Amino acid sequence: ANIFFTEIMLPLIMAIIMLVSYMFMHSITNVGEADGNDGQVNSILIRALIISIAPVVVNFAITIAFFFVSFSLGPCCAMCLPQFGKVIAGIVHTIAVVIYIGVFLLLWILEDWKLTPTIMGLICQVFVERAIFAILQHLLLSREFGEDETNVAWWTGRWYGKGMGGWAFTLTMREWMCKVIECSVFTADVLTGHIILFFLSVFTLIPWIDKWHSAMLFWLRPSRQIRPPIYSLKQRKQRRRSAIVYGILFVIVFVIFLGIIIAPQVLKPDIKLPDTIIKYLNGRF
Repeated sequence: ANIFFTEIMLPLIMAIIMLVSYMFMHSITNVGEADGNDGQVNSILIRALIISIAPVVVNFAITIAFFFVSFSLGPCCAMCLPQFGKVIAGIVHTIAVVIYIGVFLLLWILEDWKLTPTIMGLICQVFVERAIFAILQHLLLSREFGEDETNVAWWTGRWYGKGMGGWAFTLTMREWMCKVIECSVFTADVLTGHIILFFLSVFTLIPWIDKWHSAMLFWLRPSRQIRPPIYSLKQRKQRRRSAIVYGILFVIVFVIFLGIIIAPQVLKPDIKLPDTIIKYLNGRF
């Protein structure tokens, strides 16, 4: 009973609370917007549910599509491309990140570039998906077979020789559900990790912050700091090359992140979605 309440009911209750909060935020403005919609009031509940469930549905479609790609091409491509499974996994996870960014921008457009309700809608989306995944994990997912065999088989397409026997079909369905949850959790980790990275990168601009950081972590005086290792000329060139490449990549991603957040606030672009899409997203059928 305790597991059922903490793992299933509690996420469900939190999702309901966030949905009510999001609906309450729009309760005042929603009445005023009805005058411009021929008296039809927007259904904020349907909007929140569509925004929350749409990425999960798209992940279901993307993962099953690439499953057939790996299943049909994996066994033959593995001979000339040993990293075929990693390539397929990287493509799927990248598409999942792009999908969630696109859904965030769609929500922002629906909120008329207002940051506060958009953030509230994003929080609502997180809690609704958390409740959905909690139900899927604890009520529908069975115990994992072996040690990562099904995960490797899903990306590489080589389901033979894994000792699955007659359980291969059901394990495929189970792994499909796992991959949908994995893509969503991976996207959350990527976005959260980058936000933390961007925030902490500001502190690296402070002079001698590395010495102060070591002093705070290890309680070492500046005169007793841990000396850096001595690298060979080849290692120094390799480290310098890596620092330049990843530094440029970091700046590019940071500029894109700032562009997504700041540009709509400053420019207020006049992006209009088709009326049919807006009606369905706002529950005005």
